[in-house]
Amino acid sequence: MNALRSDLARCLEFFGSERWRERKDAARDLLAAVRERPPAPDQLAILVEQLLDGLVTPDSVARRSVCHEVLTGIGPSVVPAIRRRLRVGGAGARMIVDLLGNVGGADDVPLLAAILGAPGDDNVRASAAAALGVLGGAEAERALTNVLSDSSEMLRMFALDALARLGTVMPPARLGPLLADPVTRRAAVAVLGHSGDPAAASQLVRFLGDAMPGVRAAAAVAVVRLHAALSVRGDPVAVAAALAAGDGEPLRQRIRELVEHRQLEVKLAALALAGALGDVRSLSHVLRAMSDPELRERAVEFAAGLGEAAVPVLVDMVEQAAPETLGDLFLLVSGLGAAGAHPRLVEALTTALAGPDGHAACMAATALGKVGGIDVIAPLARALALEGPAGEAAAVAFAAVAGRALGSRHARVAPHLPADAVGGALVRNMCRAFGLLGRGGNVGFVAPLIARLGDRDVGVRLLAARALGQIGGEHEGAAALALALQDEDAGVRAAACRSLGQLGAAESVPALLTASRDPSSSVRAAAVQALVGLDNPIALARLREVVLADNAPAVVIQAIAGLSRSGTDQDLVMLMSLCRAPDHEIVKAAARGLAGCRGHRATAAVLGLLEHPRWDVRWAAAEALGERGDPTALPPLRRVHAVEPDPLVRKVLAGAVARIEAQAAERATSDGEGAPTA
Repeated sequence: MNALRSDLARCLEFFGSERWRERKDAARDLLAAVRERPPAPDQLAILVEQLLDGLVTPDSVARRSVCHEVLTGIGPSVVPAIRRRLRVGGAGARMIVDLLGNVGGADDVPLLAAILGAPGDDNVRASAAAALGVLGGAEAERALTNVLSDSSEMLRMFALDALARLGTVMPPARLGPLLADPVTRRAAVAVLGHSGDPAAASQLVRFLGDAMPGVRAAAAVAVVRLHAALSVRGDPVAVAAALAAGDGEPLRQRIRELVEHRQLEVKLAALALAGALGDVRSLSHVLRAMSDPELRERAVEFAAGLGEAAVPVLVDMVEQAAPETLGDLFLLVSGLGAAGAHPRLVEALTTALAGPDGHAACMAATALGKVGGIDVIAPLARALALEGPAGEAAAVAFAAVAGRALGSRHARVAPHLPADAVGGALVRNMCRAFGLLGRGGNVGFVAPLIARLGDRDVGVRLLAARALGQIGGEHEGAAALALALQDEDAGVRAAACRSLGQLGAAESVPALLTASRDPSSSVRAAAVQALVGLDNPIALARLREVVLADNAPAVVIQAIAGLSRSGTDQDLVMLMSLCRAPDHEIVKAAARGLAGCRGHRATAAVLGLLEHPRWDVRWAAAEALGERGDPTALPPLRRVHAVEPDPLVRKVLAGAVARIEAQAAERATSDGEGAPTA
């Protein structure tokens, strides 16, 4: 047998290292070498066999792990070797079956189904069940269902877990014995949640009181899933009725405990159930579980759903809250809207706004912006002088409250602000607030912002330039921003460019063309982006110059977006040539630009990028091909999908194939409907 290529062999030597970092670096380097210099077929075969040997050799768990990682990274091209090993048999069958679940496809389902159904090592059969749960399909579901009466409790449990993952619909009667068995109950409850049967609602609610914590957690998720399915079918009351018929306070207490479960899916399900029951006492449990961003978002919705009923509970919680929980508590208050304007809550918020804790002050400002009325404008105005996130949040809140209470008119807002403010955080945050207040086209804020374009504080000038772009309509801010393109600070000039683009003033094109030659690449990029947004044909020549001559990729990328809209053959050729650019970000931008260009030449150029060594370029090319919808791309897309090593790129490739096939089928249908009948 030929020796393995030296660079690949060197990486393999470190797979058994005792140092985690050395193993990870070796795995990364090996995958990079495979992608950048694809091995010849015989070399790839040697590499895969050695990796499979490392996967099944019992001498090192660490080596097994890194071999599995690399084999998964290489992707579908390792599948033939896996199939051969499974057919021949031998040591390590369980690890190889696990690997097949990661890299295999629909064609591997029969082999896995055979392993699952044949007598033998239950651990290997269980791995086959898990793999079938990943690959899916009708044949996989049949194989999994067939082993639900197997004598092995472990195998039945793995099969149920796989069926739950696939969302298989099974009648409750079929699950009866599995629900009665303590070993399989948790997994059977999860499958029952997919049944779509209204009669399952009361059964699942009873399992919320099961003695086993795992069953209770699975039941919470299953109840929410069943409710979602029934609601789609027009039966939104079955689960609500089952919850209402539950055992009252004990049921509520069990759901509160699940709100603090370690798994996010269970927490979210419990939160939904607490909301369905209107359980205000869950708020304290929710507060302790708000470490996850998604749960924090849902927690605000939960508080909003409780409405006024939550106010007394939140007042008590504010009285007793530890300082480190105030920020999260104020977030809950922010969900109440007008109902949160309770004097004690407002007092706590305004106190924290002036307090030493920056995070609590920031969250208090946010909450005041949601719940406050005219009485909180004064403390918010004072908080505009705060540095950092707290002052920025106060600006947003001030604009929200002033908009509600004062009608977003400068003449009414100005008396609530210091008339002689000079520089610093106060003026910067005033500019922020003016931009937000002016979004509705209130041009009264334009003049004070123009005045701030001459401020000595560069931060004030920058924020004034940004704010002017937020005020819609025709006003003198466009002319002032054009003058600001001469500012000594590049950040201010870039902000002025972006605001001119937002305003869409055609008369700003000459000034932006000049700014596209600015010494600062950030200013040039902002100017080109604004020119593209204005979509003025006068700018096309300059965009071509940028693509050909600018040395900053960020500027070129912005120009590419403009060329992709022109529809000219000249620009199509230019975009195609950029697919060979040395900078991969430019190549990705070219692929995105070609997505909207007509003609098979554009398709061919993007197809060539599917062989690019960088995964993100291949990902961008696959997305662009899906958007193009050109059916001539289907055969090469399918071929590349079969050998693409990166799982994320494979997913996008599969999506592109499905999208083009759907569009082709839709066109065929419409053509058939339009055809004349005999």
